[in-house]
Amino acid sequence: MSDTTIDPASQTLTSSAVVKNEQGKANSLLNTIAEKLDQLVTLTVVTAVCDVETVQEDPESPTFVCRPKAGTAIDAFQTQVNLVTGDIENLISRDFATNPAYKGLSDFHLAQVTKSNEIVSTNLKAIHDFAVQLSGRSTN
Repeated sequence: MSDTTIDPASQTLTSSAVVKNEQGKANSLLNTIAEKLDQLVTLTVVTAVCDVETVQEDPESPTFVCRPKAGTAIDAFQTQVNLVTGDIENLISRDFATNPAYKGLSDFHLAQVTKSNEIVSTNLKAIHDFAVQLSGRSTN
């Protein structure tokens, strides 16, 4: 038999500390997710027409980067959507807006904006559902 006795009060304190620690970790994770979501407020879609160059920035990697050639003119259509307020901002270069040859690209750009919005909406719903599951709350 041992001379060591277990104080029930300290055992409760230890269990409580473990639960608080686990809750703290979960809250920390949720806070980190919330901070990252705050950074994902703006959806940006860009369609650009210019001379480009393809480069392999890292010789160890099999991937390539496509970028505008230095000094080249860029005709572009950019749309930014604030996902919280719903504000939409379009920036269109003059040639892109007035050149009939770009009509098909304008239609393509607008279709990409619509598609991107749908993707973001689907992803945000999935994140919401995941957060609900993590919290143990029901969606009703």
